[in-house]
This record gives sequence, structure tokens and C-alpha cells, in this order.
Amino acid sequence: MFKYPKVYWKDRFIWMPAVFLLFFQLIMWVYAAFYVHPTADQIFLHYNVVFGVDLIGEWWKILAVPFGGFLIFLLNFSLSWYCYSKDKILARFLTVVAATLNLFLVIAFYLVVGLNI
Repeated sequence: MFKYPKVYWKDRFIWMPAVFLLFFQLIMWVYAAFYVHPTADQIFLHYNVVFGVDLIGEWWKILAVPFGGFLIFLLNFSLSWYCYSKDKILARFLTVVAATLNLFLVIAFYLVVGLNI
């Protein structure tokens, strides 16, 4: 396992996606804090262009999107940390993919929460 965090975090293709990823996570959680409120009513959880709203549930289930993004962050960065000493390209790819996935999650979360406002 890789033991030198200074070398890992000095890599531009590691720390830049990490900054973007943390920014995307912050956006989702702050947006959730302002616009997602506990309610007894059912809310829309998924919208499909073909079928319209196809998933309805409790209000707290909408928080699965930012939580899933956080899990992607943890998984990809732990794998990246583990692989960095053996394969730097794979480690960099994992961090960039995590940031890209979180970007798409921010867009999806914004649209689904906007559907319920």
C-alpha cells in the first residue's frame, strides 16, 4: 500500500478532482438543507422523459443522491490511494471519474428537488 500522502496529494490530477468533488458535495448538501424539508406527503424521487414521474417516496429518500455521491467519493479515492504506487494512470482516472459522476449527480439532484418545489 502507498505510504506517502505528500506525493499523492501533490499530483495535480489527484487534488484538482478532489477539490471539485468536495465542491459538488457541498453544493448538494447545502441545496438539500435549504430546499428539502421533512413532510408527511410523498415526494417525487425520479423523473423519466418517457413516463414522467415514475418513483415516489418519503422525503428523506431524496438524500440518497448526495449520500451516494459521498460513497462514490470514498470508494474511488480509497481505490486510487491503493493503486497509486502501482499504476498512477488508473489512480488519476479514478479521481477524475469520481468528480465527473458527482457533477452529474449535482445536476440530477437539482432537477429532482426542483421538481418537488
